[in-house]
Formats: sequence, structure tokens, C-alpha cells
Amino acid sequence: MGQGAVSIGLVTLPGAFVGVLLGGGSAVQAGATQLLVLVALLAVDAVAVAITVEPVADGILRRATRYP
Repeated sequence: MGQGAVSIGLVTLPGAFVGVLLGGGSAVQAGATQLLVLVALLAVDAVAVAITVEPVADGILRRATRYP
């Protein structure tokens, strides 16, 4: 499991859930907020992968070569 998955489960989501509850929201609203945060984080990860994979596939982004 990657570091991102750990932070999603242990920090971000409980914080969003508790924040809505402490703000006076219902459990359903807190659950919806939790789901929204998770989907947003997954979407950002997907966009980051797409932005990285495209230049690599096109040969624009390459590993640095070492010169002796």
C-alpha cells in the first residue's frame, strides 16, 4: 500500500467526517463529505498519472543520462 493510501484512510477522511459532525452536520452529511474528499483525492491522483505518462509515452520526458 502506498503512502497516499495511508494518509487517505488515517488522516484526511476522519478529519473531514469529524469536522462536519463538530460543525453541526448530520452523519449522512459527514459521510457524503467523506466520500467527496476520497473521490477528489483519487481524481487528483489520476490526473497526476496522466500528466506524467503522456510525456513519457511520447518520448518527451526521458530519464537523465549520465555523462562520464
